[in-house]
Amino acid sequence: MTDESPIHTVHKRVCQTFLRHWKAHNNAYPKLIKLPPDELRQFNHVNSFGKPNELWGVPIEIAPNTTGVMIAVDGTEMPLVEGY
Repeated sequence: MTDESPIHTVHKRVCQTFLRHWKAHNNAYPKLIKLPPDELRQFNHVNSFGKPNELWGVPIEIAPNTTGVMIAVDGTEMPLVEGY
């Protein structure tokens, strides 16, 4: 078990999925990130120095019926999970 804050966990999952996407797609940026409302709020809190609902130029949208996914450059969905 970890003592890590749920807020930081959301940011970590998104960043680690970015790394997996870059590795799988020759450093291309994904099209979109989808997060449930609570997680998007938490993410924006951690990423407060960046633009709301965006990370590194990739838009983030509210998706209440998901646990969090990244839409890859080829249109496939990548779940937002920890690990590389």
